[in-house]
Amino acid sequence: MREAPSGPDIWPPRTAMAVAVSWMLLAQLGCVLAWEAGWFDRPAALVHWLLVGVLPPAMALWRAERDLARPL
Repeated sequence: MREAPSGPDIWPPRTAMAVAVSWMLLAQLGCVLAWEAGWFDRPAALVHWLLVGVLPPAMALWRAERDLARPL
C-alpha cells in the first residue's frame, strides 16, 4: 500500500476539509452581511459567494485528492 505524501505542502485531508468548510462559511457570512448592508443585491451576493467562497476550497480539495491518488 502506498502512504500519503508527508511534507509541509500536503495537509491531511481532514484538516484541508476543515479549512475549506471554515472559509466557505466565512465567505457566506460576509456575503450575507454585505447583502444586508446594501452593498450587494441578492444575485450579486450569491455569485460572489459561489466564486469566492465555494470555488477555491472545492478546487483545493480536488487538487489534494488528485495529488494523493497520483502514483509514485
